[in-house]
Amino acid sequence: MTAAPSSWLVRRWRELVAEPANTPLWATGLRHRLADGTAPTGRPASGMAGGLFDADGFVTRSPGRLLGMLHGAAVGETTARHDMRGTERTAALLCALDGLTGAHTELRARGRADPARAVLAGQRRWLRSRGVPAGAAVERSGAEPSRDRLPDDPRLVGSGGGDPVMLAELARLDVGMAPGTPEHPGNGVEAAAAVPLGAVAALWAEDDRSAFRLGSEIAAATHGGPRGHLPAGVLAVLVSRLLRGAGLAEAAERAIEQCSHAGISGELSEAVRLARFRPANTLPTRGNLVAAADGGTGSGALAIALRAALSASGDPATAIRLAASHDGDVVTSATLCGQLLGALRGPEEITGSAPGTPEIAPLLERVAEAAVTEFGPDPVGLPAGEEEHSAELSGQREDDSGGSSESAAGLAGSAWAPRFARAVLGCAVGEALGGAVTGDSWREIRDRYGEEGLREYVPAGHPSGRIGSDTQLLLFTLEGTIRAGVSRRTLGGVPRPTRHVQHAYQRWLHTQHLSWPRAAGEFLSVAPEPDGWLVGLRGLFQTRSPGRTMMRTLIAFAKGQQAMGSPEEPISDSDGSSALLRAVPAMLWTPRADETFRVATEAAALTHGHATARLSAGALGVIVSRLARGEGLTEAVDAAESELSRHPEHDPVASRIASARRLAESGVVEPERLERTLGTGFNAAEALAIGLYAALVVEGDFAAGLRTAVNHSGNSGVCGAVTGALLAMSADEEIPEHWTQQLELGETVRTLAEEGCLEFGPNPPETPEWFERYPAS
Repeated sequence: MTAAPSSWLVRRWRELVAEPANTPLWATGLRHRLADGTAPTGRPASGMAGGLFDADGFVTRSPGRLLGMLHGAAVGETTARHDMRGTERTAALLCALDGLTGAHTELRARGRADPARAVLAGQRRWLRSRGVPAGAAVERSGAEPSRDRLPDDPRLVGSGGGDPVMLAELARLDVGMAPGTPEHPGNGVEAAAAVPLGAVAALWAEDDRSAFRLGSEIAAATHGGPRGHLPAGVLAVLVSRLLRGAGLAEAAERAIEQCSHAGISGELSEAVRLARFRPANTLPTRGNLVAAADGGTGSGALAIALRAALSASGDPATAIRLAASHDGDVVTSATLCGQLLGALRGPEEITGSAPGTPEIAPLLERVAEAAVTEFGPDPVGLPAGEEEHSAELSGQREDDSGGSSESAAGLAGSAWAPRFARAVLGCAVGEALGGAVTGDSWREIRDRYGEEGLREYVPAGHPSGRIGSDTQLLLFTLEGTIRAGVSRRTLGGVPRPTRHVQHAYQRWLHTQHLSWPRAAGEFLSVAPEPDGWLVGLRGLFQTRSPGRTMMRTLIAFAKGQQAMGSPEEPISDSDGSSALLRAVPAMLWTPRADETFRVATEAAALTHGHATARLSAGALGVIVSRLARGEGLTEAVDAAESELSRHPEHDPVASRIASARRLAESGVVEPERLERTLGTGFNAAEALAIGLYAALVVEGDFAAGLRTAVNHSGNSGVCGAVTGALLAMSADEEIPEHWTQQLELGETVRTLAEEGCLEFGPNPPETPEWFERYPAS
């Protein structure tokens, strides 16, 4: 008796999905569509659209591509080693993905997490599997993932001891040493072993830029040379695009664009070109591969893997053997080739062409399934104790007083909070001092106040210590950021605070004597009245000569004449310095330099569209973030310059910063020379440079720094504010009362800054009063 067609279909379907490694991509996609009717248009539960999502929602074939990427790594590695147990690189990749999955759980539970730190915790798990006992730092912090998703298993150990550099660096971190970063590498190693780990960043990244950054950070923890960690960023972008269904050549071109290192991008671009324009029906020879790339470096291994994958994309087995045919690190290049083709073609075509099944395969499927569930549109709920697990994963432990030894902003210890509060106060003090002489020439200042110029607050037609319009806007920027934080943890779906900051600026516009219906713009539909506590302070309903660009753009937004400004779609060509101070709150949103930079540039772009204004704000945001970590000012500026260099049109800002540093080496110079060298401060890059010079040259003397920053021709108010913030953060003590007691709305400034620290600290308030002060939207 012949089986009914429907029975045959059901049986065939069950066969297809029974073994994930043998499931074709179309079946994976269909299974996810059938399992959840919301899947095609679902959104990430954390509000962060990673590699499983595109503009239309959840990509139903992405889970199969993720599993294919893992299987490809295992097949590539075992092929190169000729050993089905030889999967130590794949095990490291698996531990990294497990750590990142735990970080996403933490993000859902707490509204924030540090993915690079979580991956490092996963790497420590891999270190344990190599037989290395936990060091003192790990024993104190407990900073390793739980074994729920990735249990102890001999298959995790496999054969082979592990890459010597990675073992040595992780062991060094185990005893409390700081991990390397792209800005501050721990070594100069350019070997390839850490590059495959960059692939996991694809799940976390919002866009190509953040994928590249996180992938590079992950590899830089152990491999500090540019060729050792930047290719991991390229791989992250590649995998991110492949998971969404892009072709390999297209994904490679977009990924290489993210790498500003000419040598690395040139090597990778040449690999793509050679693969694309090879003679028909030919493959590169071993000699071809060796001549075109140094397979011993990370960039060379990735170039060989790319060339092999593009040259034989329809035959994974041949491509992987080709990637292992050179004189360098054949294990890493074959692993990378397998990752690329697995993410492109799915697990069925990778495993079907493999000479055998790697012993680690069942663990790949377990961890991939957990990652897809966690990063997908419908993750499981947070079980009891999950927040405790999340704290362990990120290195947060409860201290004896019941508090957290790591702030929720991702910054070590609790000292970041008073540093941030001092930064906000320092801005207000600096503008209050310099505002009295903003626009005056140095000759006019000297004639009025003596040979040394302005030294103290002066009435100047109004009470001394009066805050300016840029301080007002700083306060509303901070308030908008706090409200974005409340919304992120209570409502979700807030990747960055930009829209909440725009709403805050419309509330500020209301304080400039416009009725709320005229000032609100599109926010009137959700806020019939201006809400929150800040806009209710009558002391802020004062016009303090705000910049024309600020007023014009906000009024145009209120009238519906233009949309929100962004770095990609600027709404003005202003490079003015009024955009600068709003960078200070950006550090609250994220501990990562690239994201801090982005948050600051987006806030600036709401009104100031010129690249100089946006990038100057981004650079200041990174400097503030680094100072909050306790780094010195010189190191903080190094980090800002490094991040700045990644962005087009950075030369004018980078040049001003470099000039400020050189001038500071000359000691305190006369105001005329300062103006000739750095400008007047009405341009954002000039104000940043003058403020930075004054902070560097006085070596921590707050009063001397302020006086240096304001005594020159030009925008003394903003220059003083920048210096005030930098020096206040660099000091271990509070700003002298001499400056804060006379500050207009000083208690308001302090309160708002401290409440920003509360919202982004380890235990944000949950009271009705808090949600009334900072309504979610």
